[in-house]
Amino acid sequence: MLVEGMSLANLIDAMFAAPLAHRDAVRSITDGLDDFVISPDLGPMWHLRYIYGDQPGSLHVIDIEIATPDGTLASKDVWLRLSS
Repeated sequence: MLVEGMSLANLIDAMFAAPLAHRDAVRSITDGLDDFVISPDLGPMWHLRYIYGDQPGSLHVIDIEIATPDGTLASKDVWLRLSS
């Protein structure tokens, strides 16, 4: 699946379903992004924006977006593929 590619949203769903603490899953996702070829090309300047749960003051990440100078990409719009 990773060789053919998957959306960032699918990776997030898979990691949150894994038997890991939620914070460890988020850390693994963000640390592992450098291992993937990301489409569309994000350019040299981008950063992750974390989407938190609905509770006030919540630090429970439920999704990740990627912010670029051209706009913000939802996790379902970001495609990840292992580099060959």
